[in-house]
Amino acid sequence: MTLHRSLSCLAWAALAAVLAGCATKKDVRTLQQTVLELQARQDSLLAQILAQNRILLDTLRATGETLVRVRGDLAHQILQLEQQLIQIQELTGQSQRRLAELRQQMESRGQELGQPAARPDTAATPAGGTAEQLYSIGVQQLQRGAAQTARRAFEQVVREHPLHERAPDAQFNVAETYVLEKQYDTALREFERVVELFPNSARAPTALYRAGLISEEQGNIAKAREYFQRVVSSYARSDEARLARERLTRRR
Repeated sequence: MTLHRSLSCLAWAALAAVLAGCATKKDVRTLQQTVLELQARQDSLLAQILAQNRILLDTLRATGETLVRVRGDLAHQILQLEQQLIQIQELTGQSQRRLAELRQQMESRGQELGQPAARPDTAATPAGGTAEQLYSIGVQQLQRGAAQTARRAFEQVVREHPLHERAPDAQFNVAETYVLEKQYDTALREFERVVELFPNSARAPTALYRAGLISEEQGNIAKAREYFQRVVSSYARSDEARLARERLTRRR
């Protein structure tokens, strides 16, 4: 704008000089040369401004593309982590079923040889004890595949220590003992009791999600979707809700 005003002033000055009759040819040529130089400077500055604008636009465009790419990479990584967690949970369930099958095979082989196989379920659960002691016994027996002994310990925690922090975990593991025995309908009912007895515990969404996985494995897709939807609607901020949404998306 400054150059434009300068050119205008020079043009008016030249015109005034010509009209006044006091300008020489040399003055006119000098004025013309000055005008041309100013125009050249103006064109050069304009070119520089345009070049800087292009660089700025390119930078903004590259930054935007980088942000989109980073967001996409993060979303992909989160999805991979969720899928890995699902696989781990599924493998855990498969391992428990495999342990139960092996125990049954050992019992069958022992009967064929005329020697009764050792049954860890015959171990007696202590009549008393703290919630932590009972829960620890239940976990040990469950890991050994002694479903009935583990269940008695867990049920005792829930019955005698319902307000203890281990109570929701104990009820969840009661359901797992039935999974170990392949009594899936009973297991689902016990998972639902986690939500009934301890709806505000961290185990509640886990129990519903686990029930959904078991239903899915048994081929009851409608029931599985119902469990996953309950997780999403009732425990929307839980980690299990994100996993449940993924399972629901897969089944669309």
